[in-house]
Amino acid sequence: MWKKSKVTDQTATGQGGPSEAEQEEEKKAGIKKRSKVPGVMITQFIEVLPEGKSTPDFLRKPIALTIQEGKLAIFKANVCGDPKPEVTWGRAKGDMSDTETFQKKYDEATGEYTLEIHRVSGEEADTYKCYAINEYGKAICTAALNVIEVGFKKKKAMEQLEDIGSVDPAEFRKLLRKRKGVDKEEAVKEPGEIDERFWEIIMSADRKDYERICAEFGVKDFRVMLKKLSEKKKERQEEQAKYIETINNLKHIDIKGLGIASFEFDLELKDLTSRIFLYKDGVMIPYSDEEEMKHSLKTVGKKLIFSVRDLKAEDAGLYQVDVEEVNLFSTDFKIPTVDFIVKIQEVKAKEREDAMFECVLSHPWPRIKWMGKNATLEEGEKYTITVSEDKLIHRLLIKDCSQLDKGIYSAAAGIKTCSAWLIVEADSDPASHGKKKTRKTTQAGGTGLDLGKLAQEQQEKLAKERQEQIDAANKARAEEERLAREALLAPPPPDTGDGDSGEGGDSGEGKDTGDGKNKSKSGSNKSKDGGKSVGKSVGEMKDSEKEEDDKKNKKSTDDSDKGKGTSNYDIDPNANGEGDGDSKGRKGHPGPLIPDAVIDAEKERDDKYKKSTDVSDKGKDPNVKSGTGETEEYIDAAGMHSVRTRQGPLLKDTVIDPNGQSGTGETEEYTDASGKRSERTRQGPLLKDTVIDPNAQSGTEETEQYTDVSGKRSERTRQGPLLKDTVIDPGVQFVSGLSNVHALIGQPAELMCKLSNDNCEGTWYRDSKKLTADDGHIMSRDGANHKLVINRCQEEDSGKYRFEADGRKTEAMLNVEDPPRFDPDDLSAFSQPVIVKVGNSTTFKLPFVGREPMKIQWYRNGEELLDDNTTKIEKSFTQSRLLLSKCQRKDTGEIKIKLKNEHGTMEAISRLIVLDKPTAPQGPVEVLESTASCIHIKWRAPKDDGGCPVINYNLERQQVGRNTWKKLGDIPGVPEYKDNDVEHGRKYCYRIRVVTEEGVSEMMETDDLTAGTLAFPSSPAPPKVASAFNNCINLTWSTPTDTGGSRILGYNLEKRKKGSNLWSPVNPTDEPIQEKKRAVTDVVAGNEYEFRVYAINISGLSEPSSPSEFIFAKDPKNPPGKVEDLKVADTSYTALSLSWNKPTEEVGVQDEAKGYFIEVRQAECIDWTRCNITPIILTTFTVKSLKAMAMYWIRVIAINDGGEGVPQDLDNYILAMPPPVRPCFTDNKMKSFMVVRAGNSARILLNFEASPWPEVMWLKDDVPLLKRVNISNSESSSQLLITSSERSDSGIYTIVVKNLVGQESFSVEVRVTDDPKPPGPVELEENVPGTVTVIWEPSPDEKRDDHLHYSVSKRDSTKGSWSMVADRLFNNKFTACNIMPGREYHFRVYAKNDMGMSAPSESPTWGSERRKDTFVVNMPAYKTCDLRTAPAFLVPLRQHTAPKGYECYMSCAIKGNPKPRVTWYRNNISLNTNTNYLITNICGVCSLLILRVTPKDWGEYSIQIESSLGRAESSTKLTVRE
Repeated sequence: MWKKSKVTDQTATGQGGPSEAEQEEEKKAGIKKRSKVPGVMITQFIEVLPEGKSTPDFLRKPIALTIQEGKLAIFKANVCGDPKPEVTWGRAKGDMSDTETFQKKYDEATGEYTLEIHRVSGEEADTYKCYAINEYGKAICTAALNVIEVGFKKKKAMEQLEDIGSVDPAEFRKLLRKRKGVDKEEAVKEPGEIDERFWEIIMSADRKDYERICAEFGVKDFRVMLKKLSEKKKERQEEQAKYIETINNLKHIDIKGLGIASFEFDLELKDLTSRIFLYKDGVMIPYSDEEEMKHSLKTVGKKLIFSVRDLKAEDAGLYQVDVEEVNLFSTDFKIPTVDFIVKIQEVKAKEREDAMFECVLSHPWPRIKWMGKNATLEEGEKYTITVSEDKLIHRLLIKDCSQLDKGIYSAAAGIKTCSAWLIVEADSDPASHGKKKTRKTTQAGGTGLDLGKLAQEQQEKLAKERQEQIDAANKARAEEERLAREALLAPPPPDTGDGDSGEGGDSGEGKDTGDGKNKSKSGSNKSKDGGKSVGKSVGEMKDSEKEEDDKKNKKSTDDSDKGKGTSNYDIDPNANGEGDGDSKGRKGHPGPLIPDAVIDAEKERDDKYKKSTDVSDKGKDPNVKSGTGETEEYIDAAGMHSVRTRQGPLLKDTVIDPNGQSGTGETEEYTDASGKRSERTRQGPLLKDTVIDPNAQSGTEETEQYTDVSGKRSERTRQGPLLKDTVIDPGVQFVSGLSNVHALIGQPAELMCKLSNDNCEGTWYRDSKKLTADDGHIMSRDGANHKLVINRCQEEDSGKYRFEADGRKTEAMLNVEDPPRFDPDDLSAFSQPVIVKVGNSTTFKLPFVGREPMKIQWYRNGEELLDDNTTKIEKSFTQSRLLLSKCQRKDTGEIKIKLKNEHGTMEAISRLIVLDKPTAPQGPVEVLESTASCIHIKWRAPKDDGGCPVINYNLERQQVGRNTWKKLGDIPGVPEYKDNDVEHGRKYCYRIRVVTEEGVSEMMETDDLTAGTLAFPSSPAPPKVASAFNNCINLTWSTPTDTGGSRILGYNLEKRKKGSNLWSPVNPTDEPIQEKKRAVTDVVAGNEYEFRVYAINISGLSEPSSPSEFIFAKDPKNPPGKVEDLKVADTSYTALSLSWNKPTEEVGVQDEAKGYFIEVRQAECIDWTRCNITPIILTTFTVKSLKAMAMYWIRVIAINDGGEGVPQDLDNYILAMPPPVRPCFTDNKMKSFMVVRAGNSARILLNFEASPWPEVMWLKDDVPLLKRVNISNSESSSQLLITSSERSDSGIYTIVVKNLVGQESFSVEVRVTDDPKPPGPVELEENVPGTVTVIWEPSPDEKRDDHLHYSVSKRDSTKGSWSMVADRLFNNKFTACNIMPGREYHFRVYAKNDMGMSAPSESPTWGSERRKDTFVVNMPAYKTCDLRTAPAFLVPLRQHTAPKGYECYMSCAIKGNPKPRVTWYRNNISLNTNTNYLITNICGVCSLLILRVTPKDWGEYSIQIESSLGRAESSTKLTVRE
């Protein structure tokens, strides 16, 4: 994630400027100067500098840095000036007082000033300034520090939120938002209340997701939910209508892979300045339009795409998008807890081999996302994606690998990813180069682990965790129920109610007052001892937040009894507070608060019901005999509070004595439910207890001991036999049900299930039809296991099978498949190779079975065969035959048939071998020996042996100069021959043929070979030094390029000490060195030697080789160490310059470096590429041919005779881009206004410079452009083109050029208009004598063109010319002065705009002209001469005969006044519009020209002239000669 430093004031390209105080100081005194270094501002304090003195300047200014968080950032600068300037550092915002973080250093040796920032973080991202000051001036330059943060930092987001404080208080309310997250003390959710998150999510969800969301939040009443949802949606739409036009295409948040999640929608705002806010769990979070930020917003037209990068578990939550204070969209983001147990591993595969990637997940996942080369992979012919049944093992199979498939492949599950390389190894066989290779059936890849075992262990682990969670939940629930039970059984607080004296007569009616208190209802009761009445009420609530629930759920009852009253009340689990007494408002006692867990337990509900009944009975005074109609509360078996009415008087308590001998009237003490001690009197004898033993069969009178409530041991006698317990049988259950079965046709299939009862019979069904044994099915039962076996499955056996037993059933599908299959014998016969001679035909035939339709394909060497002249494919329902006619040798190879239907695919492979004559032997012929008595030659075997092994080689020999060939006969199949029958000095030529069973090949003829001529080998290459020591130097060399026609017998080696002219042999001359290497031990330590070598063949020694390089006889050196101070001197889009210092020398550890290698790799690659082939000596290097804006890692390796040293890497990657340059426009004369005629094209071209490449955006009136406007951008310019402009294209076009450093904009006003239409009718009025007011209707273009104005011209009768009297009138009225009487005036009104002027609108004549007496001249009458003449031909057309292909020219002369209209005809068809004829009429001469005469031009041609006075015609014929 990028974090940008803020550049507040730019003084130069990519740099920040001085503070306000500095600017004020510079305004008072100082002369601004420009430095030779871009981006440096110099201020000179005095006008004239003393001789030899200078202002400070930067020789090297600090450059902008982009560095990863936690690294070391270093700014370096070199300054000059006399006197020596003082250098200080500063930053645009924040201080630099922390000396541990900011360390300033100065190197006296290099004069370099350094600012080191240790362990950079987002807080250090800023613009840093370097000041150089002396007494004559100061120089300032700045550099930005950009920090790449590892994760999103909350502090930065909070700093952005602090900007809200600067908002206008009137607008501040819109920025407030109620927190929707979890508060510190969550309010207790009332029963039936729905979480607000539910409504936020479901209002933006699709209808198909309603059921899932309701289940997640526990909403069960769908009808009520849909009704309320409709109301909420309507309210939201009304709120959204204030700010938006439309919103659609909502896509919820989803993980896109590579740690990025995004959601998007199309939005059209009414006001483009409306603010958009992003919230997560109700808390506003900052976002940016830069994609590198944690939260970013990308706008593409109307589409808004919100992205979240660097996903972590805490990014899960409810994301909401608001416009101002109105919510637009909500989406719930859940991050799964899945992770990789086994990640995908690197796979090495050969060409045309399959490759497998596989991984194991920690939790079941339906399908992970596979990606290759940053593209999502889908199931298809190229890729097969499989998932195990437990959804833990995922595999990707890449079929038929090629070199294009190699690269990085990754798997993504949730926010977790893993990646690995696929390496495809090329086929090393040179013979197969350029040919399509055969598909391999092997498979590469796999982790090598037992993934099934790992998945099973993971399943067991997950099951154990789930069971632990269930046990913990059950334990917590049991503990909660225990606590609730103790609270329920706890004694209630003492009775504090008091009553008023009086007689009977209080009757109250219960009312709900709405304030949380329920008025009680009491019957009519009378007190025995003076009318004391006590009213009690239970369950009154104080909490006003539960007011509505109190109205629904709470009821209270007052019971008044005679005599000394004791309060009766039932326990309300939801009550907490106080209840009212009787209708007079007597106060009751508080009721207990019971946990909800008690209400939920079935057993506790029964207990409460029993206890409530006991309490009601025990609380009554035994002496009171109440009437009917009294009510009391109780808890029923369902745990609900109810009210019941007694239908008779209360009975006195009866206490049974265990001995059963007591009479009536005996009293005893007891403790009631409230804990009070009371007395009660028995009214009759005690009855004996009856105990029922479930296992006993004995009669009556059996006795047993028991302990009563008081703890006394007593005996009781049973009065009858014990009854057996009744156990309810749950019925037969399925231990395991049926499973779906896939079976091949003709093969057996088995369906099996298991019941919980061994003695239960069942019934089998297929498609609801009962099956019997007569149907060919075997139904068997083995105890609780029931099995259905179908011996030979047929298509009709497919269907749904059901097994029913004791009212229960289980179902499964049987799918009988009929894939393509071969008979094993036929397949074995087909697999045998077929051998045929060239030119013959052969047939491949293979029967098969399988369901139609069947797709049959034949292949040869991997290429599909189609019907042609030599190939014919026959297909039938049971077999297919391939007929190959006129087989050629090239047809040899693999023959494959592939069958495919809906159930599967089957392949069979055979091989075709076509036998033919072998090809000729391969040259060149190698002369192994050439002496005066023999010639020994060797050649290579034929490229193709025709399918048969070589038996013999047939040789012929010719002596050069003779015409006859001598047959040498056949030799065995070894490609070499030694001819001993030769004469010294003679030349011989040989013919060689290959002999096999299929015939004899073409011959191969050798060059002329001489017997016994001295042919010395060429000089070997200079020896190379393999290694050197104090007492030994190891040398190697290579064979000479020309051996002289015979084999090399050995080599002689010589050495020479540096400074000497004498070469001394290393080996004895009569003992040549047989190998091409030698260890020279005859050396002196510390001396320097060079070596040369001779080659020896049968003819003798060759010329010596060139000397080797001088080498010291000393032990090898140690490799050098790392280079020091590696840094980037300069960068561009295609190159970067490096510099470094030599590594230090340490005796015995690292020696001096003799050269350097520079290596580079792109960030996404793992292989290093060496930039220089040979080591360089200099400590600078320029890396070229880089990709623009790509990230590169650079390292330098020092090397010497001891080998390569340890590479030194740059601390950070380098971006291939020049130093940052703030965008600026380079055109000095940029037009800010242009006028374009409607319909013409409008073009705006602007040049700029910026680095890195900027983002260019065009706006029209601050709104994005329409699609009809074409934008063309390049590295340094941008062009806007409107091909056919319209008036609606008028406006202000703004270009915004933006990059990392800053942005620049420029606006051009474009006015598209046309010649204006003339004004309307003109009227003249005289309001003041001597003036005329000209009034006209506006031009129709006035409303569309705000630049349209009018001008008025005048002409009077005394002058013949028009003169302009007014211009640039923006109204429709003008008053002309100096109107003279006796003259006529005419006015014209023109409409003008930026394009031009309209036609005039004429005014009526104003005034009258003084008329003088008419001067009459009597002219004689002349007779008018009529010059009109009828059309006539002066020269008619003549006959024409033209050769084919030549031109033909016809002409005639005509006359007539008025000028007649001329029409040419061919065969009475007009030719005036035919473009194949050139027709002219010049001064009465009419002509017709045919450029190339063809037979089609043959015919009659005529010319017709016509006018109002008549018509004339002339014709001719054209004859075409062949």
